[in-house]
Amino acid sequence: MEKLIPIINRLQDTLLSANIPNSISLPQIVVVGSQSSGKSSVLESIVGRDFLPRGSGIVTRCPLQLKLVRINEDEEYGVFSHVGDCKFTDFSLIRDEIINRTQELTGNGKGITTKPIDLTIYSPKVLDISLVDLPGIVKISVSGQSEVIAKQIREMIIEYIQNPNAIILAVSPANNDLANSDALHIAQMVDPRGERTLGVLTKIDIMDRGTDALSMLNGSVFPLRLGYVGIICRSQEDINNGMPMDIHSQLEDRFFKESPIYGRISDRLGVRYLRTRLNKLLMDHINNTIPEVKKNIMDLLQAVESELESYGQIINEKEEKSAFLLTIIQKVVKSYQDNIAGKNLKNVTEELLGGARINYIFHSIFKNMISSINPLDEVSDQDIRTAIMNSSGLRGSLFVPETAFEVLIKQQIPRLKDPSLRCMSLVYEELKQIIYKLDIPELERFSNLKEKVSEVINNLLSRCLEPTGHMISDIVEVEMGYINSKHPQFIGGTNAILELQNVIKSPSQDMLIDKKPVTPVPARRDETPPPSSSFWPFSRSQTRPQRELKFEDLENERQDNSGPPMRIRANMNPTQEESQQTELIKILIKSYYNIVKTNVSDLVPKTIMGFLVNKSREELQRELVKELYKDNLYDVLLEEGGNIGPRREKCIKIGKGLRKAIDILNEVREYRISD
Repeated sequence: MEKLIPIINRLQDTLLSANIPNSISLPQIVVVGSQSSGKSSVLESIVGRDFLPRGSGIVTRCPLQLKLVRINEDEEYGVFSHVGDCKFTDFSLIRDEIINRTQELTGNGKGITTKPIDLTIYSPKVLDISLVDLPGIVKISVSGQSEVIAKQIREMIIEYIQNPNAIILAVSPANNDLANSDALHIAQMVDPRGERTLGVLTKIDIMDRGTDALSMLNGSVFPLRLGYVGIICRSQEDINNGMPMDIHSQLEDRFFKESPIYGRISDRLGVRYLRTRLNKLLMDHINNTIPEVKKNIMDLLQAVESELESYGQIINEKEEKSAFLLTIIQKVVKSYQDNIAGKNLKNVTEELLGGARINYIFHSIFKNMISSINPLDEVSDQDIRTAIMNSSGLRGSLFVPETAFEVLIKQQIPRLKDPSLRCMSLVYEELKQIIYKLDIPELERFSNLKEKVSEVINNLLSRCLEPTGHMISDIVEVEMGYINSKHPQFIGGTNAILELQNVIKSPSQDMLIDKKPVTPVPARRDETPPPSSSFWPFSRSQTRPQRELKFEDLENERQDNSGPPMRIRANMNPTQEESQQTELIKILIKSYYNIVKTNVSDLVPKTIMGFLVNKSREELQRELVKELYKDNLYDVLLEEGGNIGPRREKCIKIGKGLRKAIDILNEVREYRISD
């Protein structure tokens, strides 16, 4: 058991030298107390030497990690980790080095820092103990200190004592009420049951006459599972006179043994007992926590090795770079294809990814865009009647002319082009997003390669985009080029007339039929046609209200030939025959437009898949090899970006330290077996 504390000390040194993160919580004793509690005197009494800085205000301004190592030599000395193997045999020089190092870490002001000073004292007079001395608790700041100094000190103390493997050594003056003890109050915040807090009562010898610390020592006032130890600190006069520690220890023993109050428990009081108690507590605590510490170190080692593996090995040879680059290209191609095919995707429950998003564009977004287009939105009844009259010419019309239907339906078909091209653009953007979501560690390691891969794929997609757009335009042009009135799904003239008759007979329909012939009223439009919209080249959104045309207007037009001729359209008040013809044309347009919608809804996704999606999948590897697999690009593309190199070196160093730490902990098992 005596070998446990030196093992933990070696373990702590190993982790410190390897810059291991603070995630490894080692067993240690953390000393806390207010600025005037006698904390420094307790530590010096445990060591048996004067070595700590003294003075007014906050003297301890950074954590002091103090390791006591018992040796069989007569020489006593201290070693600082930041100095190296230099031995300080003069303890006044140890004090000076603590002061100098504190100023290096905190500056010449009165601030504090969490960066620790690591000191190991070797002596035949000490027991193996590992402690951390922290700045004393203060209530307010003084001149030259930060206004939040009190808060900073409390946060630093809590950071250390909230470690479940820490034993809290709470130092309180016995001549003050324990209810006001800063040390016990802050210890209770992280250890409310007092299971790992040991109380130390100082200044017992200077309590008011008629009072004693017996009730505090037996835990009646503030119970702690580890109990209390009372000690007597050297007075300032003793310190000024240079009273040796061993003389003070003898006087302390005599005080407790001869005291009528403390004599019965004198064997559990004083600095000698405190050393033994701390040594025993720490050894037992280490013995109980070793399995957990070892598990934490092994878990951290596994995480570090996993991170190191993600950075990959350093590749220097040209042949190795060539093969390595080809492997990365194959990974990129496979990942791109798998994303589209829906294979090996992560976070599959959070959102649609890859090919699923493309499928959603086809069957939800594009389908809704096409379905929402009303074939009669851009054509009015007056437009239809005008088309009928124009297609009849001088003869007039007994029946609805087919020419009028074809003219009108051809004007509506181009409205399907824009949503089709929009669908193509959406799929194009999704394919580009796949590039940025490729889960390939090597691309994160080599930033130049990642940038070049993205450039090659983007160029490939851009080249595929042009023929895809042309093909979509051709699909719309083909639908306009030939109106198949014999299509099996087209309603046809006879069925359209039957449907119209059913509509007329229906009482719910108001055909607004005027049996009286009405003279057509021509109307004037703007001389300059309104600008076309993005969907429909004959937008009438900017048409001015029609007004009644007078004889004088026609006469003026014949005399003034400077402008375009006056536009005359079909009358606003149609006859019954004209209304029926208009409704018949509407039925034909709706029927045939649904056929065109179906064709476009089917052919556009097929075109996008064939010319864009599948084409990019098929040609990706060839393009990447063509653009990247070149001797003169190996060094540039495989140059590690960012701070990959330093991070790899850090992982290597931490990994070595953790493996060494595991070897040190394995010695505990060997000692137990030998015992």
